[in-house]
Amino acid sequence: MQSTPFSARALALLLLLGCTVPLYSQDTLPEHKHAAIIFPYPMTTERWRASLGFTLLSTPEDITEEVQIRVPALDFRVLRKISPQFIAEGRIMAQVLQNQVIAGVHWVKPISNRLFFSVGNDVGYWFGFLNLEGFNSHGSGWFDYPVVRLGLKTPKNLLITLRAQTSFNLHYSASNGKATVSKGTVFYNGETFSIALEQPFFHHSHLTLAFSAIYNYFYWQTWPLFYQVNRKIFYPQTTVGFIL
Repeated sequence: MQSTPFSARALALLLLLGCTVPLYSQDTLPEHKHAAIIFPYPMTTERWRASLGFTLLSTPEDITEEVQIRVPALDFRVLRKISPQFIAEGRIMAQVLQNQVIAGVHWVKPISNRLFFSVGNDVGYWFGFLNLEGFNSHGSGWFDYPVVRLGLKTPKNLLITLRAQTSFNLHYSASNGKATVSKGTVFYNGETFSIALEQPFFHHSHLTLAFSAIYNYFYWQTWPLFYQVNRKIFYPQTTVGFIL
């Protein structure tokens, strides 16, 4: 009879542990504490993930002279799980006068508990229009973007991604008044190196902050100014995104 209180307390303790352990395990899943849009992290239970933000590009004065393009471009990204190893990625960058839509597939490979790797390829279509001094200008083109990413997960929920991307021009077409330029020659356009930081921001939201160094002969966002020069041009770019 004296063992009944002890048994009741033990049963209550076991029930309490049984309730808390699953909650703790669920809270430590990668999707809850390590949501990312750039970091090469596998998607396990989630099928979709998206982020909304903006990019800010600076153009060099020696090329654009007095014209400076500093208007932020809307940046919307979406990830779709194909399998634990493959993720489809889509991206829309919109600035009204110039816009780009990108889609591709990436293969993700965890190297260790803190180190992750991915490789993939994206195809981008850009288009723009500009009505200036009576000339109705239009431009569009296609790019191919091979991408490699290496990610490091720190013990304090900070995700660091090193990203390298090359660019190949597939097609370019532009018209200014009655003059039309169209080139379908495939050529190597340049490369982009980025470092991205992603971490919890507020409540269940996560923040992405990335800095990119773009070295291209031609960049789609400056199509109204010039098409192609005989040297690579450096464009610094900042990206801010909020993972939805």
